[in-house]
Amino acid sequence: MKTMTRSLTALVMAALFLGFSPTWAEESPDWAALLASVDEPGLRQTFQNSISAGLIGNAHEFQVALSRARAQRQRGGNQGGGSGLSAAISKACAGLNKLDRDATQGMRFDGKQHLFMTFSGEFPRSYQAAIKLAACFDPKVGTPELKKNSKEINEYLSVIENDPIIQHALKVTNTTMDDLKENWFGAGAGFEHVICGEMKSTSVSGYHWWYKFYSDDLAGRAKIQGSIDHASDTGIYTGRFTWDPDGNGPLPVLKKNKGGFTIGNSAQALLALGHIAIETARRNGGNAPSAVQFDANINGHAYTWQLYTFGNTIRSLYPICGSGDTASDNESLNAEYYDLEDDCLRGLYGEGSLSVH
Repeated sequence: MKTMTRSLTALVMAALFLGFSPTWAEESPDWAALLASVDEPGLRQTFQNSISAGLIGNAHEFQVALSRARAQRQRGGNQGGGSGLSAAISKACAGLNKLDRDATQGMRFDGKQHLFMTFSGEFPRSYQAAIKLAACFDPKVGTPELKKNSKEINEYLSVIENDPIIQHALKVTNTTMDDLKENWFGAGAGFEHVICGEMKSTSVSGYHWWYKFYSDDLAGRAKIQGSIDHASDTGIYTGRFTWDPDGNGPLPVLKKNKGGFTIGNSAQALLALGHIAIETARRNGGNAPSAVQFDANINGHAYTWQLYTFGNTIRSLYPICGSGDTASDNESLNAEYYDLEDDCLRGLYGEGSLSVH
């Protein structure tokens, strides 16, 4: 049942990415009637989650996404990956555990004014290198800066290329740093999305590296809102927060209704994980699927991970739930849909491009 539900989720995701213009306006759709028109229970629940997360805003978007999801399902598509691909990626990622040389141990939740208690030790050089590169990117979605930042990107990659976790990722996939660069700094702008965070109207898009939050939190640019979900699990954060991407500048304070990240890992651990996942996906079916879930253990914490791709490169990567978590399938879907990226639509329909020009 879980595999079928995930496949339906991926089909709707593909429809949302490809199917409709985000500028359509309509008042007060009859959501109950629209949902009642969907016969498949799993697909109906997926659309309910999409509506709750604000990814479907009117009847036109609903109908177009539904028709495309059904068409993709009938064609068999390449969006869902399937349990065989998930297992293959999980197996390929098995060797990553404890290879993260720059992992930080001992981070503790504060949960009051700040997410974390202040860390008294020193952070690895690679952390500041990632933050330095992040500062080069415009937080607005769809800004074509990858080519402009080529020098800075290469400088960052030179810092991490000999890291054991990166070398392992290249070895098991028989690839090079150029391949890793294309996967993370290609059409999907995955590094900008996952490590830096992006601005989508007044919402936070991406932002899945814990140290970026820690750094912004200390500087007064990020702040948790409400309680921490699953606070007993110190390996992951899930909850609501705000982010002011330019401090006192002209950009608004952005909100994330539900977001999260693993805690303690280096940025290069995420890059290695995503690289193995997308390369394994290509070897098991040509182009990478639009969405796939897999299990991976990073620094002793096992989680299910969600990978989204765009233009056959990485778009998003983040953890969904922990090993042994009692979350239901619906809760996992909610976690996915809070972060499903309709910003790709915005990039494709007149507000910029996610490709390098």
